[in-house]
Amino acid sequence: MDLNHLLSLARHFSLNTLYRWFKDEGFRLLFKNAGTLLSGNMIAWILGLITFAITARILGPTQFGIFVLITTYVTIVDKILNFQSWQALIKYGAEVLEKKNNDSFKSIVKFCTLLDVATAVLGTIVSIMAASWVGQWLSWESETVLMAAIYSFVILFNISGTPTGILRLFNRFRLFAVQNIVTATIKFVGILIIYFTGASLWFVLILWMITTILGQLLLFGLGWRELHKRGFERTSMAPIRDISTQHPGIWEFVLTTNLNSSIRLGSRELDTMLVGGFVGVEGAGLYKIAKQIAAIPAMLSDPLYQAIYPDLSRLWARGEIKTFKQLLLRSGLVAGGGATVIWLGVVLLGSFFIQIVFGAEFVPAQPVLVWYMLAMVIAIYGFPLQPAMLSMGQPKTTFWVHLLSTIAYFPLLVIFIEWIGLVGAGIAYVCYYLLWTGLMVGFECKYLREKTIVAQNMVI
Repeated sequence: MDLNHLLSLARHFSLNTLYRWFKDEGFRLLFKNAGTLLSGNMIAWILGLITFAITARILGPTQFGIFVLITTYVTIVDKILNFQSWQALIKYGAEVLEKKNNDSFKSIVKFCTLLDVATAVLGTIVSIMAASWVGQWLSWESETVLMAAIYSFVILFNISGTPTGILRLFNRFRLFAVQNIVTATIKFVGILIIYFTGASLWFVLILWMITTILGQLLLFGLGWRELHKRGFERTSMAPIRDISTQHPGIWEFVLTTNLNSSIRLGSRELDTMLVGGFVGVEGAGLYKIAKQIAAIPAMLSDPLYQAIYPDLSRLWARGEIKTFKQLLLRSGLVAGGGATVIWLGVVLLGSFFIQIVFGAEFVPAQPVLVWYMLAMVIAIYGFPLQPAMLSMGQPKTTFWVHLLSTIAYFPLLVIFIEWIGLVGAGIAYVCYYLLWTGLMVGFECKYLREKTIVAQNMVI
């Protein structure tokens, strides 16, 4: 049997396999919802990339690095203190909606909304107060510290966690696409005006601040509009005093998912701050460009992540374990395969792309880009693992996996940066996701076996 025949058989098998997978209604619905998000995300990403490239050209490597560190700092504070209420809303909301318990659903919505408001206020205060301390560590000038303090007010308007959960739970993914496109368009028009008027870093930062706030408020409005359309009115009057009694474990779930988010933040955002501390502001700018381009394959997984969590929660609540496992495996393989193709394209054409889009002075970002995107490809193969673990009601396990992976990651990050420079940050990130994925797969196989045994015993 020659090579051409083998390749023909492989293609035939792959096409037949994909055809059979997409005949499944649940799998097809997942990709339909994800496709709706992807269409909006694609337009928003293209506009965002152009906006990002123009910003880099306006500011130059040094000021662009300062801009990156300011926005990253505020993002870190926001993510650490934000309670990720949408995850609790989907987990517990899916369960009560399956039981047609509308009053209980309204209580969960109110509970999550109050969490959003409280953490937004707290995050804003902490970010403003800590700006000077972070500025001392990174040797910021007083004006840069002031910029960080003012930009911190974007956190105050980050009350979109509950609306996010509402829209995902009711499969209103088209509205996310609308919100992304509107926000990206406003920011793109704004940066064009700044480019032609020759404005300074202050104007760029204010533009980012205004458009971020507008995006959050738009999402908030869309979510609550959908809630009212579904007949869930007077939610503010719903009782929440006995929320922990009615929904045992909800506080533990909220706290644990927040810790998970905070720890994952270390690998996603804090690394930029460390790169800035070790390599300097220009290195932070190059690293941010690598991360921005590496987000291309994430356009495949992010819509799928948003679409799959409600589906997995419903399947687990119904006890449909076989379908649960099929959705988990198939979605990861399809998304990961697409991401691998994109990565190969970046390996071959990454330098040319950076030069054309950002300029020749940012081409040194290519080596770290190759490694960082490889880590993202590994992450995309495993994108269903996190929502699956939450659907199983195992946020603690996710927390410990994130904690162990992050504890291993940061020493590797420092060692590799000091050893081989900026590219070491990308290699460390590959190590992080190899460890994280391996641990998550091991634990999920264990929980699935246990659930299958319990189901078999119940039948007997």
